[in-house]
Amino acid sequence: MTDLTFRLTDHAQDFVTRDMGRKVRGDLLKFESESPVDTPITIDVSGIVVLTPSFADEFFAKTVEQIGLDRFRSRFRIIGAAEDIRVLISKVIKIRLAQRPAEETSPVSTP
Repeated sequence: MTDLTFRLTDHAQDFVTRDMGRKVRGDLLKFESESPVDTPITIDVSGIVVLTPSFADEFFAKTVEQIGLDRFRSRFRIIGAAEDIRVLISKVIKIRLAQRPAEETSPVSTP
């Protein structure tokens, strides 16, 4: 089984606005829906020097929110990210997931 690669630089020239993050997220989800279910997808962020929290939240965090953290972790891997970009991606995902209502994040519902 071979990884499929989604290169961010093939889908945008800049990575600073929510609008661009939303557009590229749509491209990623379309790419995923057209890919075989059992094939991992590599998100390649190589060559990106500036990636803002707005773009990262809209692209990465909202993707995780939409498809779920478990599915994101099992389906996608991120390569080519500088340390500061990796930290930013992790941070925006944690913040977005922490904002979800308790009933969505709780593994067990209480009466």
